[in-house]
Amino acid sequence: MPENIIFGIDIAKGSLHAREKPAYAVVILRNGDIEHHKMVSLHKFMRMVWKEKPSLIAVDNIYELVSDKHDLISFLEKLPPDTKLAQVTGGEQLLPLTKLARQQGLSFDRFDPGAEALICAQLSQIGVGYEVSAFEDKTVIKVSRGRSPGRGGWSQNRYRRKMHGYVRQRAREIEDSLNELSRTRGFTFSQNITERFGGYSKAEFTVDAPRSQIHIGSGKYGDVQVSVKGIERDSVVFKPLKVKKRDYIIVGIDPGTTTAIAVLTLDGELRKLHSSRTISIPEVIEMIAQEGRPLVIASDVFPTPNAVEKIRRAFNAVSSSPFEVLSAGDKIEFAAPYGYSNNHERDAIAAAVSFYRKNKNKFEQIKKKTPPGVDASEAIAQVVRGKSVEAVISGLTRTEIKEPYVQIIPEKKDEDAFHLRESIRKYEDIINEMRTRQESLEKELLIRNEKIREFEELIRKQRSDVYKKIKKDKTIQIRDMDIQRLQNKISEKNRKISELNERIHKLKKVRRLEISGRVLPVKIIFSFTKDSILKTRETVGIKTDDIILLKDSSGGGTITAKMLADLGVRAIIICNDMSHAAEEELFNLGVPVLKAQDVNIQFDPAEELAVIDPDDMRNAIEDWNKKAQQRRVEAKEEWLKSLVDEYRSERRKELKG
Repeated sequence: MPENIIFGIDIAKGSLHAREKPAYAVVILRNGDIEHHKMVSLHKFMRMVWKEKPSLIAVDNIYELVSDKHDLISFLEKLPPDTKLAQVTGGEQLLPLTKLARQQGLSFDRFDPGAEALICAQLSQIGVGYEVSAFEDKTVIKVSRGRSPGRGGWSQNRYRRKMHGYVRQRAREIEDSLNELSRTRGFTFSQNITERFGGYSKAEFTVDAPRSQIHIGSGKYGDVQVSVKGIERDSVVFKPLKVKKRDYIIVGIDPGTTTAIAVLTLDGELRKLHSSRTISIPEVIEMIAQEGRPLVIASDVFPTPNAVEKIRRAFNAVSSSPFEVLSAGDKIEFAAPYGYSNNHERDAIAAAVSFYRKNKNKFEQIKKKTPPGVDASEAIAQVVRGKSVEAVISGLTRTEIKEPYVQIIPEKKDEDAFHLRESIRKYEDIINEMRTRQESLEKELLIRNEKIREFEELIRKQRSDVYKKIKKDKTIQIRDMDIQRLQNKISEKNRKISELNERIHKLKKVRRLEISGRVLPVKIIFSFTKDSILKTRETVGIKTDDIILLKDSSGGGTITAKMLADLGVRAIIICNDMSHAAEEELFNLGVPVLKAQDVNIQFDPAEELAVIDPDDMRNAIEDWNKKAQQRRVEAKEEWLKSLVDEYRSERRKELKG
């Protein structure tokens, strides 16, 4: 059972670079049994390897076995096809063997080469370490003549034909084997044949499979030799013995306009801190998935926001929210050891750290109870999901430790069938798992579609309500504007009606005075201007034979005087002096201009109306007519006198001439 045998080896004495050849401590780990060998030379070690054909040779540093790359390739070529060389302390970067052992709950005496060889074997058994690979996953098989035909004699051609026939026969046997491998395992290969007299002189096959998968040995078979080698890589490659699973992480999220993400490991170390205003939920999910397997999605508020809940459902993770609202002081205390650039990152760290601190002691207890070789993080994950610690450890122990020892060992002749059955079983498991996952996704899709329909119906209803409300508000606004416009119009009409009523009242009063005959109404013009004349005419009316009182007769001219005269007024009463031009114009047009103190006028400032006794008015006009007649005679005499004076002056000029 080579696959169940592991060799651990550590140098015990000497060095590859010293004169004294090194001696090694070798431990054979076979199905839990341990066999120690001391002071084993490298040559003897290789004999033990070919005898036991272990699946792994574990060493803490490959340069304890080889001195350089060329030596390493030679060493690997000498190993059995199914034997791998593993360096348990790492690949390019090496870690202390004591640290790796402590991480797996193991201890050893680092000064004892036998104990160090044993710990190497045990660590590689549980998948710690890297396989040292110097060959690509391709194999070259060369079939050629086993000897030179030489010069020969009379039988040389017959001997050459016979040897080439052997090469062709062996090449065809190998081709049949490769065709069988291609049919059963899907390998592909190409061939390059050189034909010579009687058969092949050389045949070369390049198979797309590692050397360990090709069960054809190198050797010399009579006159034919076969060489089977892997294709060397340009550099040595270290492949992890166990594909490392993505570890579990605790994720704190602060959603909102700015979304912040904080990722903690189960050891409380901050792995990633990020915040952005433009990141979407799918981008957040992708970013978290790149960091590990989310075990817990935490927020700093309760209840959990919808955005955080969506992200939690995407990973089927455990939700965590504080029972009490975290104060700003608590958040700063939680986030200060990690550092942050804004309050959103602080809240995201506080959400994750709040969960971690609450469960830190429980995590430590689970790690202590977890036996060596069992994934403590997987145990913590299952406990967080609700299982008991004992049940989790019991289940993981069955699956992680006992499984290698319960492996079914197929017989050699049924090895291919066994691999096929194993492949079919794996594919069936994968198909069943994918079908279960598909059914789960289909159910989730139906639920989401139903929610989407509900939300669309809700949005449609809310949109309709909002539209009706906006339309109603717009109608009310238009009506309010119409009401305000009509109110302004009514106010304007009322004002105009008041003015007209006032005018009617004044006109009635003036008319009553005219009809009574006891006094004469006098219509008042407050200033001797065109606008004031028109306003009085519009308010109380000015008609022929009306008597006008000019409150302020200054400022008027010939135009305003002619305007009054054209209205046919009987007389104009002035309260102060009138300009000479206006008075002269009125005199020439025959309109009497009387002074207020000469006519005993009665004036009421409140009603803008004055009256005068008819006799006084008649006497005043008669006096003005007499004075006007005398003024005209004097003017005529003055004109005649000036005419005589002008005549005399012209006569004296003629007599002198």
